[in-house]
Amino acid sequence: MAGETRERILEVAERLFATAGFASTSLRDITAEAGVNLAAVNYHFGSKEALLVAILERRIRPVNDRRLALLDELESRADGGPTVEQIVAALVSPPFQYALIEGSRRREMLKLVGQLHSQVNPEFRRLFIQQFDEVRIRFTASLQRVLPDIDPEEVARRVMYIVGAMIYMMSWGEESGHPPSQAPERLLQSLIEFASAGMAAPATAPAGIPAPETLPTDASVAAHGGHA
Repeated sequence: MAGETRERILEVAERLFATAGFASTSLRDITAEAGVNLAAVNYHFGSKEALLVAILERRIRPVNDRRLALLDELESRADGGPTVEQIVAALVSPPFQYALIEGSRRREMLKLVGQLHSQVNPEFRRLFIQQFDEVRIRFTASLQRVLPDIDPEEVARRVMYIVGAMIYMMSWGEESGHPPSQAPERLLQSLIEFASAGMAAPATAPAGIPAPETLPTDASVAAHGGHA
């Protein structure tokens, strides 16, 4: 019975956090929807923040476990080691697969993840780093071995660029007109190809950011007929 109550609280909280936002959802909203009292939430989780942690752990952990299992399989092969595209596929494929298995429920979770990634709350940042750290370290190291001519710091940055693109497509795809539920294999393959090309691109010297005085102003644009 206690296990069923805990599960019901998690299901309702996940849906409300995803649809209304974490900050806008109160514990009273959750208890009313789940048909439980506040004492039950406090007993199982202690706080709204701890409830969010429990939701993320139960949803993100299987995805990360699958990523690491795929990477282990690639690195244990005796055919010369994995390619950049194979490593990237192992990183980005599991979230798509879980989204398709669990349908709208998984997409709600991914939308919540996207919302939390945009938060500036340092506790949320710490939470995501903690959840993703082993995956980030393992995949970055694997890609560094395959791309020895690219600076390790640049490889690490590119891994995070890939993660950002993946999160956007999975969490905001519906709004952008490219939901992962439509032609998911094509969407996933497009992301893998795009990310692999960016990861393997030769490093170039930074061009630098233009100084403010070199940037076009409204006056200069107007003087050239609207063209910078």
